[in-house]
Amino acid sequence: MRPTETLRKEHNLALQVTRAAEREVRLIHDTSEFREEIIDMIVDFFHFFTSACHEPKEEKLLFARMAARGLSTDTGLLGEIEREHNEFRARIKEITEWRRRRRAGAAADVEELAGMLNGYLKLMRAHVTKENDLLFPVANQLLTDRDQVELETAFSSIECEEILVGVHDKYSGLAHRLASRSTEILEKEHKVVLLVTAAAEREVQAMRENGQVRAPVLDKLIDFYEYFADACHDPKEERLLFARLSERGMSADSGILAEVWQEHREFRPRLEAIRTALERARSGNGQAVTALADELSAYLELMRSHTVRENEILFPMVGHLLTDADQEELTREYESVEAEEILKGVHDKYFKLAHALTLS
Repeated sequence: MRPTETLRKEHNLALQVTRAAEREVRLIHDTSEFREEIIDMIVDFFHFFTSACHEPKEEKLLFARMAARGLSTDTGLLGEIEREHNEFRARIKEITEWRRRRRAGAAADVEELAGMLNGYLKLMRAHVTKENDLLFPVANQLLTDRDQVELETAFSSIECEEILVGVHDKYSGLAHRLASRSTEILEKEHKVVLLVTAAAEREVQAMRENGQVRAPVLDKLIDFYEYFADACHDPKEERLLFARLSERGMSADSGILAEVWQEHREFRPRLEAIRTALERARSGNGQAVTALADELSAYLELMRSHTVRENEILFPMVGHLLTDADQEELTREYESVEAEEILKGVHDKYFKLAHALTLS
């Protein structure tokens, strides 16, 4: 194996963690939730694996040999790559300092952390592409066969030492764990749905207490559930997760999978009944308002119980039924769908709507 192939394999690990870190950045933006343990694992990976394991192979061995073969380290592609390595270290230092301040009890805005991480991750993606597509082909043309053999021997020596002390397995395992949490995006969307559900429950209580209908707020609530939960969230579950679980032997006719799938089908007519009840209640008729409150309350009760059943019963089964390859593939598919939603503005529209409803 060529030395550049060894480095490409490590790049793949770095990109797996990059995808996981991008999900954490999006989680902070969407829900303001900061999962310190996950952030610690991500920062630990980039700080140690890339700075102490991966980059030394490049800088002390590959880049040095390329320089010995005449490639400038001060200008051009190699100089640019080395400057980016230095920038990575500076950015990780800033992130580490943010974490130190937070642990010391100082005010530390999680959006600031999200911004720092986002900048680091964008640089990581561009940097890996630059090395894979530009630098490594140059290296393979520039280096002699003897260079290649000597470099691979030196790389193997470093890897043997990493394996001996458990570093290699630790960070390979961490990368795969971070990349294999296929229910992460669904759980995040559940958090948002429950925020809106709490807001809707307050509307029900207000309607019962004062007999008044805030039609504009209810229109937004219906819009959220109709589009976000029914057209964005449920299809991710039904077409991707539920289908894969069924392929791996979970019954779609009985048991928990059949039950949650049936509840998805229940949500749709119930939501239409709420829309019809709202039209009747706009005039303020007392009976119509009570009927609307009853319809909405039943829907919200089902939404809460359904979300709990998925989070606490169905999702824990995923790790037992699906292979690591299944989970990584599902995660990529979810990310692809979410990226398309973000590109079209749908994702941000409904997350902003959810936060607005919680404050209404």
